[in-house]
Parts: sequence; structure tokens; C-alpha cells
Amino acid sequence: MIRPRSVYPYREAYELAIFDVRIPDVAERLDRERAAWQECGDIEALDENHFVLIVRAGGVRRWVA
Repeated sequence: MIRPRSVYPYREAYELAIFDVRIPDVAERLDRERAAWQECGDIEALDENHFVLIVRAGGVRRWVA
């Protein structure tokens, strides 16, 4: 996998979830997930219908702890 090092450094772990907003209710789910992860998550557009939710490792530990 190619990682954009300037935004997501190689040594920082993160999880990715891809959302296809053409599917009913998926856009709302993406909004809820982004709100839940707050500062630990970012959204990147792949194209007009596909978005990636990127959650940094610190955010995942927050939910597990």
C-alpha cells in the first residue's frame, strides 16, 4: 500500500474504512463515524461517491481502553 507520507507518516498506525455513498444511509453512517472519532479521524475523497475514513492509532486505543 502506498501511504502519503506528508499527511500520514509511515510509522503512525491507522485504520481505513471505505464508504460508498451511493448506497442508502451510508452518507449518514460516514457522518456518524466521523463525529464519533472526532480529532482522531479524517475523511479523504477517492471520487464523488467513495470516501475513506482514516482513524489514527490513538483513536482506536481510546475506544479499547
